[in-house]
Amino acid sequence: MSAKKLRTYKQTSAPDESVSLLRKLLPHVTGCMCLLVSVAILTISYDSAYAKLTLCQIGVTVLAGLWAALKISERKNPFTKQNMLLLAPFFIYGAWQILSWSLFPYKWETTDEFIRFLLYGTVTALITCEFSVKDVRILIKYIIVAALISFLYGVVQIVAIWIPSADIMEWHGFFDKRVFSTHANPNFFGDFIVFTSFILAAVYLKTKKKFYLSLLGAGILCLIFSETKGAWLAFGAAAVFFAAGYTNLFLEKSRRLIAKINVCALAVLAVAVVFTGIYAAKRFQSVSFRLHTWTASFEMVKDSPILGTGIGSFKVVYPSYRHPQIFYIENSHNTETQHAENEFLEQWVIGGTIGLALSLWIFIFLFRSAYKTIRQSKDVSTRFYLLGFSSAVFGILVHSIVDVSLHFVSSGLLLAVFTGSILALCRGDQTHAEVFYPSYNKPLLYALKIISAALLLAAAVWFTVSFYEIMRLGVSRSFGQILMTICTWGGWILCAGGILYIYGCVLAKTRRPSVPVILAVTVLPIFFFVNWFVANCYYNVSVASVLRLQMPEMALKMFTKAIELNPFQIEYRHYRANTFSRTLDLGTMLIKERGDKDKPSNDYERAINDYKIVLERVPNHVTVYQDIGRLYYSMGQRYVLRSQQAQNQDEFIQFQQLATENMNQARHALEHSLLLDPTNEDTYILLSSMALMKRDFQTAQYWLDEYRRGPAHVTEEEFLSRHKQNEKIESMQHNINNLLATYQNASSK
Repeated sequence: MSAKKLRTYKQTSAPDESVSLLRKLLPHVTGCMCLLVSVAILTISYDSAYAKLTLCQIGVTVLAGLWAALKISERKNPFTKQNMLLLAPFFIYGAWQILSWSLFPYKWETTDEFIRFLLYGTVTALITCEFSVKDVRILIKYIIVAALISFLYGVVQIVAIWIPSADIMEWHGFFDKRVFSTHANPNFFGDFIVFTSFILAAVYLKTKKKFYLSLLGAGILCLIFSETKGAWLAFGAAAVFFAAGYTNLFLEKSRRLIAKINVCALAVLAVAVVFTGIYAAKRFQSVSFRLHTWTASFEMVKDSPILGTGIGSFKVVYPSYRHPQIFYIENSHNTETQHAENEFLEQWVIGGTIGLALSLWIFIFLFRSAYKTIRQSKDVSTRFYLLGFSSAVFGILVHSIVDVSLHFVSSGLLLAVFTGSILALCRGDQTHAEVFYPSYNKPLLYALKIISAALLLAAAVWFTVSFYEIMRLGVSRSFGQILMTICTWGGWILCAGGILYIYGCVLAKTRRPSVPVILAVTVLPIFFFVNWFVANCYYNVSVASVLRLQMPEMALKMFTKAIELNPFQIEYRHYRANTFSRTLDLGTMLIKERGDKDKPSNDYERAINDYKIVLERVPNHVTVYQDIGRLYYSMGQRYVLRSQQAQNQDEFIQFQQLATENMNQARHALEHSLLLDPTNEDTYILLSSMALMKRDFQTAQYWLDEYRRGPAHVTEEEFLSRHKQNEKIESMQHNINNLLATYQNASSK
């Protein structure tokens, strides 16, 4: 368009003020999301991780809506040639992972992680395409606030080691003396400390403000008391990386200073290695756990070396490869390992060799781009920010060699944010012309604005009512819980009110009819994410109620609500089935609160149906086979008792037949569970008991001998000794001996 035509166009048009507003909103919404995910915690049965995940899901949905509104208002494609050159490795990697996932047969249980993968990719692409150096500076301010809150509360937890009253929250001492601040787990907190520390260090070197140095010191203090081995190793490695970048790219003329910084970095690495060794010696079982998990994961790779098994599939496939030693180390039979404890190994498992190569290409490309930009850029802020973000990402990657933090939103989201920030800084600032629009259909625009505003307001009211319902479940009279409830409600009002305010401002200023439609559409995914959050709360409260043997009827009702709100989480059905197995009401009735849809049922049928659905989606779920075996065994015993009380011969034969069928089903399920968990003494005892019921003393003794022998591939004497000296097994042996003696005496007479 010529200059004359452009002037004429501007004179007959009006500027769209929403464009500049949207550009200002994007970095603040992104930063606020990072802050909330880092510090938010909700203690309904101590499950803060899902609260963080929900905040991420809602935040990214809002960001995607605002980004789409911006691009439509500008009439621009965000994926320009320059942006595509930066994002090409990520798109290729994403396409390969989606292909691998699409070929995996058990997608139901992987949906949650697949959605998370798409959300992280959206954040990285948005920041890469839209953020300027100023926007990255805004983002860093939010990250520093998050670090301030987390580190200060971490210090409070440290003080509480000696003065317990210093920490008034109910989760005090949850990990003994290890601090975890607002991150639900010491390992996640350690990861957060590692990557925020080097952003703080970069900002300090740029500004020379001692506040950042003090905050960095508080973070290191928290790291010491988190007792996280992998985080210390990552901190030392990232310190060397940071020092090497700073001395070689910022201090090329000061050799003496370079030498001092290098010595300090090496000293930090040495201290980190020492702390890693100390904490490894304290909890060597975690080292052994990782070694066995890695070995089993490599066996998975060998069975699918090219394509892999797909995003989120590790937890579905791994149980059939898991080493028996894991059960001894964890001292538990109902814990499901969901990740490989090594991100690169898991990338190899889920994406095959090609997926691993593409993931390595991404990070090589990222560090190379940052290096080139630091050398060439004349902007001081860009250079220091790139050094900080690159060191943070390097630290995350080192920690991921021995940890699974990246699969939790508190670390995974920030890696996506840091990656996008590096690419945005490498791209440099872009110029944005003011957007003008000619005449438009005002009645249509105003109608869409009103409809969209009404829909958003109605959704906010509905979400608030849902939130109120689940907050009632966690009522407590302790001061800490009351304070947490106030903070939680304050956070909810801030989020809901903030989103309404942001959307309201955009609706008021936009001149594009499609923008109200886009903002209204974002309500749909938010609706699902809030429902999943509510479902998780119902589930947590129900599990706590069942474990305390309180109100099973209420627990079943909440389990059913959780399944209706989020059918993707298979554990909801598993726990409901276990509760049915406990109540085992055999009265046939139509009870919708127990999951009945259109025909009457009883608890036995309901439990079997839930178990079957779980196994259809997760065929290697060891505890489900054990639970099914127990249910069939319990029903078999009931039918045996009924046969003894039979009124006639026909009833006796019928109940005996039902007892035999259930016992056979129990035997098949329990024998299958031994293929996945050959260490559970309860399984052997149940199999032995079923043999005794048929007076098959030889088979009963066989199962006890099998347990005493131990799993075929276990050679560690510390584990095998548990089989040779087991009170439950010896008690069962005593029963066999007594029954055998009684039977032999009766036979001789």
